[in-house]
Amino acid sequence: MIEILVVITVMGILFTISYRPQFKNDFTIRQEINCLAADFRWARNKAILDNQTYIFRIYTIKESPESSKIPYYFYVEEDENMIIKKKGYYSSDLILYKTLSYKAVTDNYYEWIRFNNTATARGGTVALAKAKTGARKYSITVNQLGRVKVEK
Repeated sequence: MIEILVVITVMGILFTISYRPQFKNDFTIRQEINCLAADFRWARNKAILDNQTYIFRIYTIKESPESSKIPYYFYVEEDENMIIKKKGYYSSDLILYKTLSYKAVTDNYYEWIRFNNTATARGGTVALAKAKTGARKYSITVNQLGRVKVEK
């Protein structure tokens, strides 16, 4: 009986060690998606409170070669000037996708989602995934009512 318990314990430890990197990668992506979703909700609320249109722009290239993060912004336009209201980052290890069919963003940036002062939005979908084939995509969808939905 003791031998069986020892074998089960050893197998459990080996199982946990072998799958740990995947759990860590999924946790990291989920954390970045949840942070981005919180920023979307912030922008929706600020658009209403400030009576302005908040525009979301997310880049696919790093700010500098030594950086490991890629920026995204929420900004407003005043007198033909772009005024950044909030800035965030996501890991450069991730690939950015757009639309529900998950098309990879090939331009330097993606700018489609806008939050209007009337609590509506020009909605869209943004997804992030690891740069390996068949990687799980985590997405955020903003509908026309400005609601933010995270899908995994």
